[in-house]
Amino acid sequence: MNNSVKRKNALLSKKFLSVFMTCSLCFGVSSTALASSEYSDTITINEEGAVETYIGNYATKSILTSEHDNTTTNELNLDKIYPQATYTISNISQPSRWNFFTPVSSFVAYPLAVSAAQGITTTVNASVTGGGGVDIKFLKANIAATIGVSVAFTTTQTISYPNSTPGTKGRIVLRYSQDQYSYTITKLGVKYPGTAFTQAYDEYYALQTMSL
Repeated sequence: MNNSVKRKNALLSKKFLSVFMTCSLCFGVSSTALASSEYSDTITINEEGAVETYIGNYATKSILTSEHDNTTTNELNLDKIYPQATYTISNISQPSRWNFFTPVSSFVAYPLAVSAAQGITTTVNASVTGGGGVDIKFLKANIAATIGVSVAFTTTQTISYPNSTPGTKGRIVLRYSQDQYSYTITKLGVKYPGTAFTQAYDEYYALQTMSL
C-alpha cells in the first residue's frame, strides 16, 4: 500500500512540474529554478511583469567560434612554465539549464503590430572559465561537445505579430536555452575551479507584452 501511494504521489509531482514549467514561460516569471531528473535546476529568465506568447522558430543557426575562443584563465598559469603538463578533470556538476531571451525588436504600443525584419542576427556567446590554460578541446571531450561554442541566429523571414491587448506594449524576443556546468581542473597538482556554458539550443521567437 505504501509503495502504491508513493508511486501515485511521484506521478502527480511530475505532472505538476510539467504544468508549472509551461506556465512560468507563458506568464512571465522573472527567475524560476526547478529541479529535474536531467538537470540540477531549470532556470527561466523573463522580463519582470511580461507575458509571453509563442510565435515559432524562424531562424538559421551558424557556429561562430573556433576551438580556443572565449577562454578565460586564472592568474596563476603554470602552462607557461610546463607547457606539456596534462590536465585532469573532476567534480563535474550535473548541468543547470538556463532559458534566456534577447529582444529582436523595440517595444510597440497597442494597437500597432510588432515586427522583426528578415535577416536580423542575434549572437549568443558560450563561455569557458578555468585555470592552468584550460583547453576547450579537453573540456569538450570530457564534459560536452557543445561547450565553448557561440552561435548566431538569423531570422529567415519578416515576423509580424499583432499586439491585441489594450493598454500594453509588445516586442519580439528570441528565446533559447544553454546548459551550465561547473568542474575542477587539476594540473601539476594545482586545482582550478571552472564553469562553462554550452552552445545555445531550443531557439524560438515569442511575443513579449507588458503594461504601458
